[in-house]
Amino acid sequence: MMLKYAKDPTLVFWDIKTCPVPSACDASRVAPCIRRFLKDSGYSGPVTIVAVGLLTDVPSDVLQAVSSTGIVLNHVSYGSVGILSTIYDWINFSDPPTNIMFISSNPSLHIPANKGLLRYNIFRLFPCDSPNPESLWKDFLLEASLKCTETGEPARWLCSVCFKVKGQGFENFTTHLNTLEHAQEASYMDERAKSVMVFWDINRFPVPPGYDPRRVGPCIKRFLKNEGYSGRITIVVIGLLSDVPVDVLRDLSSTTGIVLRNVLRGSKDFVNFVYVWTYRVSSPAHMMLIGPCPEDIIWSLQKLGYNIIQLFRRNVVSLWKKFLLKDSKTLEEDKCSETGEPVPWVCSACRDNICGQGFENFTMHLDSKEHGLEMSKRLSVPWSYEKDEEAVEAGDQAHPESATMVS
Repeated sequence: MMLKYAKDPTLVFWDIKTCPVPSACDASRVAPCIRRFLKDSGYSGPVTIVAVGLLTDVPSDVLQAVSSTGIVLNHVSYGSVGILSTIYDWINFSDPPTNIMFISSNPSLHIPANKGLLRYNIFRLFPCDSPNPESLWKDFLLEASLKCTETGEPARWLCSVCFKVKGQGFENFTTHLNTLEHAQEASYMDERAKSVMVFWDINRFPVPPGYDPRRVGPCIKRFLKNEGYSGRITIVVIGLLSDVPVDVLRDLSSTTGIVLRNVLRGSKDFVNFVYVWTYRVSSPAHMMLIGPCPEDIIWSLQKLGYNIIQLFRRNVVSLWKKFLLKDSKTLEEDKCSETGEPVPWVCSACRDNICGQGFENFTMHLDSKEHGLEMSKRLSVPWSYEKDEEAVEAGDQAHPESATMVS
């Protein structure tokens, strides 16, 4: 334990869905167990415990018992997947130095090391890669002998679904969850929470030789489904697509959920394009990154409320190949479905962001004299990140809805 943080405030985030109150335990004992653990570990500062998750899935009597002991109830629309954005909101209002403790068995509930968090002491009650974290949580509660008494204070609660509506009193909390306004907002958020945008840098992570490009989409979708994402998945293939074999692009464009996005400088434009998307789509939202993205960029996106799904921590091509090949046998029976519809595409290399539909139209555009002249003209201008940022803010890199259409 870092003694220099001993007297500082401690924020405890309890993922109540992945670490529920065991049936053999009294829910009113959770708070004192956590406080005693912190005290025994040398932390003597004020403690705030936040039960965060999809609280409508938690028994009402458990929530009432938990809230009666001073634990803050924070309702999040899509449980553990959306908890990170809520945690960053709390951190933004908690000046360092502050201790932050996680209680969760969800390995995706991870805050990467970042210079912006150097003065925060972040730790877990138990490692997320423990063989049986649920059992460790149960043992932790059962071994505590301290009994809990109610605080006598109204329960505090926060609903992150409804733009951070907050209040006091457990009855007020349940009343809010049953309102029409909350139901409408929750329905919208739940539908949005299921969808994922996948950004794939095909120049940096190409389709391996001999691998059927039509299997890439199903492979990514299977991974996301296994991770608990059940909604619409859109895979944006980003890169200098003239450098990608035409047969690979043709096969990719024949599968569902694929969008081709041609950019001027290939991998150099990957992060910039991700930022463009965040200007259009407000958080919370899910994005999966298959491409190089610095930790500080990921941190800034997470802090804005975006849930970042990383296929692998290190951007090594061999890991990408391993990911695709390990599911080859499983995907043998997975017949890649044809879209039946022309593939949507956008050429951001052209200043007017030409966009259209249909693979043949896309290749015709890349082979056009106008495209070649535009590429030569724009590549003659020295590239700088600042200039691209200005272009983004000016709407230079637009989405298909606002781009020049090609039929």
